Amino acid sequence: MRPVTLHRLSRHTEADRIGHWRPERLTVHTARVSISGARKTADTVHVYETTDRDGNRLHVAHVHFGPRHWDNGVFMTEIYEIPTAVLLEI
Repeated sequence: MRPVTLHRLSRHTEADRIGHWRPERLTVHTARVSISGARKTADTVHVYETTDRDGNRLHVAHVHFGPRHWDNGVFMTEIYEIPTAVLLEI
């Protein structure tokens, strides 16, 4: 079973560049805490249920922070890929 994968993307308002970070591996507990905290501070939080390329059930959480959240006018997007089977084990 693969762990949760977090993808972070950022866009600076003063520049036309988009920064990407390598995907990070997280535990399910860390992902749940991060998403729960984001529901209080982020602009939008959406959770979708879908399947991956192999047909395995997957939850995708999309968290978007607007420029007022960060000091330097950065839009930040976090995308969590969480295997549904792991969520059901908890």
